[in-house]
Amino acid sequence: MENLTLQQLINQTKEALIEAGASNYYQNVFKTLSKQLLLYAKEHDAESFSMDFGLQFLEDHYSMSSKIEQKRWCATYSRCINALAESQHSGNVTLYLVMDKRVYTFPDSFKDSAEAYLSHREKTGITQKSNKVFSLYLERFFMFLKKKNISSLDALSLKDVLDFMASLSCYEKPTINHTMRAVRYYLKYCYENGFMNTEMFSKLPNPHYNRQSRLPSSYTANEVKKLLNSIDLGNPCGIRDYAIILLIARLGLRSSDVANLRFSNIDWEKESIRLTQVKTGNPLELPLLEDVGEAIINYLKNARPKTDSDHVFVRQVPPYTNFNPGAVGALVRVHLQKSGIHLEGKKKGSHTLRHSLASRLLEHEIPLPVISEILGHTTTETTMTYLRIDITELRKCALEVAI
Repeated sequence: MENLTLQQLINQTKEALIEAGASNYYQNVFKTLSKQLLLYAKEHDAESFSMDFGLQFLEDHYSMSSKIEQKRWCATYSRCINALAESQHSGNVTLYLVMDKRVYTFPDSFKDSAEAYLSHREKTGITQKSNKVFSLYLERFFMFLKKKNISSLDALSLKDVLDFMASLSCYEKPTINHTMRAVRYYLKYCYENGFMNTEMFSKLPNPHYNRQSRLPSSYTANEVKKLLNSIDLGNPCGIRDYAIILLIARLGLRSSDVANLRFSNIDWEKESIRLTQVKTGNPLELPLLEDVGEAIINYLKNARPKTDSDHVFVRQVPPYTNFNPGAVGALVRVHLQKSGIHLEGKKKGSHTLRHSLASRLLEHEIPLPVISEILGHTTTETTMTYLRIDITELRKCALEVAI
């Protein structure tokens, strides 16, 4: 599929969008963008597609960077380019809707076995959320089989499954691992329960990945300062976003805990923040640093809409409801992109600011258990993944053990 011409890829992606159930709006935007992309390719003597070429097109034709800065960017343009890239690698396009709202459909020939397998997982105590994720992976697998005209499990060969694994090369290693795990255990269940006659589980590789092999992204103290200084404090959104990012950068709060922060969590007299972490359910107490407190007060006095919500941070437009963690992460990404910091090769979410705080604490030789407590980790092993940035400093920070 990598050898398709641009026109062939566009035609294939159009069909994939229809098959995936894309909205009429999405399809119409893709149609318009495709025409402009073909003209752009002709001007630049390009006959094939690459992600770099697509991003350059968005920049040259739609002024992507300036539109993002002006908050006027149409995200569907980016989705169209991503759809072309995904179609180029796998032949399919996945619509990334909110997980709970996604309705997963399986071909009739695989429906009984897939639903039986998911039901089996549910009976063994697997959560509904985990089953939703497995449904996504199985749907992706069945879409691949449909492209190869494979309509039954008994027509499936080991090579077909290996070809599917090869088609996942456009995804990150963790996604490949999780997808193949879902497929392997589905096929194992099907063999053990009479849905297929060939045993494949023991013959299929499990594509491992080492979480420790990738150093976490982080930003220097100067880069974090540059990020904060780039935020416009002349408008309500900027004042709110500054307080949110300061909470993450200075205290290491997760986006879920920032979104869930209530007035009752802030003790102004004792200058502390006490909350129950959304992710772990464990209590956490942190000092309310002076600059963080001032930023929150500035937001409450000068930017927060009048609302009865007990959440500290709310939307700036009606309805004035509380944030969700995804929105917190999104605003961090937007401000990082606007800050002028060199972002190539680095992650751009709120979690990276937690990594950055951990590395700065490490530079100041703060003991590992103390860093773990600040970040709200239940064990120092979790914190170690944050601190692989500087092993030399990490050795200095180890607490001496009495003998």
